[in-house]
Amino acid sequence: MKVALWPIALRSDLVQAFRPGEPAEREGPFRTLRKHGWATRGVSLHIRQGGRASGQWVVFSALNLGAAICARNGDAQTALAFAAAAQRIEESIAFARLVKIFAQLPASTVSQIVEAARLPEVDELTSVVRALAARTERVRLQRRFAGQRFDVHLGRISSAAEGYVVVTSESGLSVAIPQILARGAHRERVGECLAVIKSQIHARELIVRAVPGVALDPELDKPYSPFDRVPGFEPINRADADYLRGQPVPLTIQVPVSIEQ
Repeated sequence: MKVALWPIALRSDLVQAFRPGEPAEREGPFRTLRKHGWATRGVSLHIRQGGRASGQWVVFSALNLGAAICARNGDAQTALAFAAAAQRIEESIAFARLVKIFAQLPASTVSQIVEAARLPEVDELTSVVRALAARTERVRLQRRFAGQRFDVHLGRISSAAEGYVVVTSESGLSVAIPQILARGAHRERVGECLAVIKSQIHARELIVRAVPGVALDPELDKPYSPFDRVPGFEPINRADADYLRGQPVPLTIQVPVSIEQ
């Protein structure tokens, strides 16, 4: 497991997952989720700067997205299980550390990181986000969620062209999605981590949602290489990479020399 879902979600994410197409700021859908136990209450972030309040957000465990999608699809039991697991993550020591670190950062920085528009630059915050992401992924892959009525394709963007990007998983499977969806998730460049969540409504209609991803190991933040995902081929070494990159060879100039007998 090298890539995981971005572990933080906002209320607007839950609303849109539960009621696609409706305004994200609507109160009704979220109240419905809370009434039936299909969403957690979330954790409030109170940001202070210069001794004064400068911003407030309510953040949720990303497992709430699974709960909202299951609730939309009529799978109330799995939705309850997802929400209960999300509650345990939000009550964890790691989530408390996340909130404490956010309280010390400028409001603009917190906003960008919460929405996954930028990766954290504070070492401790990076560690906490990765720890939460790893725990979220372990829970999501548990057997009790195996029958969930949606599919998660998680990987890195292996190629990008005009109008679409291709997301390739660790196993080598690839999925193409419109570039506008990747841009909405703040992930559209080659090498960036992205998840594609697909939930079928009926035989002729499918909902596709792009969700930011995060690398679980800092060593994995290197440029994407398709060669290490092709079955039967060894990963390329530095010499191969230099050759493919087109390293210039030393310039040589041949000068004619007359040799006298």
